[in-house]
Amino acid sequence: MTSTSLILTCTARHADTHDVVSWQFVPFEGNLPPVLAGQCVTLHTLIDGQPHCRAYTLSSSPQDPFWQVTIKDVGLVSHHLHQTLQVGDEIRVDGPFGDFNLSALPCERPLLLSAGSGITPMWAMLRDELTKRPDADIRFIHSARSPEDVIFGRELNALVEAHEGLRHALVLEQAPADHPWAGRLTPAMLKELAPDLLGRHVYLCGPAPYMEAVSTMLAELGLPAEQLHQESFGLPPAESAPATSDHFWLTLKKSGKKVKILPGQTLLAALEGAGETMMAACRAGVCGACRCTTTGEIERQSIMTLSPQELESGVALACSCTARGDVSVDY
Repeated sequence: MTSTSLILTCTARHADTHDVVSWQFVPFEGNLPPVLAGQCVTLHTLIDGQPHCRAYTLSSSPQDPFWQVTIKDVGLVSHHLHQTLQVGDEIRVDGPFGDFNLSALPCERPLLLSAGSGITPMWAMLRDELTKRPDADIRFIHSARSPEDVIFGRELNALVEAHEGLRHALVLEQAPADHPWAGRLTPAMLKELAPDLLGRHVYLCGPAPYMEAVSTMLAELGLPAEQLHQESFGLPPAESAPATSDHFWLTLKKSGKKVKILPGQTLLAALEGAGETMMAACRAGVCGACRCTTTGEIERQSIMTLSPQELESGVALACSCTARGDVSVDY
């Protein structure tokens, strides 16, 4: 899979909640490349004169004449975009990329489970699927902190009104007294809201603790592993290297500087731990922003966006590549 780099113009900006904003973009010239609902893009920006990038899921559907990203004000790049990105601004965008979508993983009766900003790929996939199959049997359970934190709340209610096959439930940690689904999602809620759970394919997206808890629930309820499809949302926790005195040397080709890299530690984690700066967006081995050329024995956890020729020449994704000996890297 290859991604495209293009310049887009911001044509709309609106607040979805107190800390979530959506932006819409169209090409500065030419057309938007084809996209699958649920895929991501990488946004590039300058912060204090330094380049930064971050991967975001598109909340627009393939039928929209624009790309839309919906971003919570958390993290350096996201906060910067909230503060600076306005209608009329131009921005470099790479993409689309990612395999988390109903088109690549089709099923007749999906169950969508999301929490917080993890609603963005679900919103895109839901709208796309209902455009293709207006009578589709879809269950959607979204978790949020409070009614004020629900993204696309009004739009989702309108979609439920328009499609009889769509059933939606909102689980709120801080819920009004009369709200039926209070607290956090539980196995009992899942069984009540989706009694035919085991006959559905489940699409899961949200913060890491939510995904871990729900994945465990689904397994305990008997959902076959092949019926669960997951997308991590946001940056994963910083990697911790194994507690061991053994290490390899990671040499930066341009400067000759040597950095310690421990077994199981990614190239990106080793470089950042040593104070080096490297372009990285998704940190999940899918966007290709952290591609680099290596010499030495490595192990790749992801080869997405890399061609056979690049693999043969030692190109790797630093966020998902570990060393099995001394390695040199160029980026």
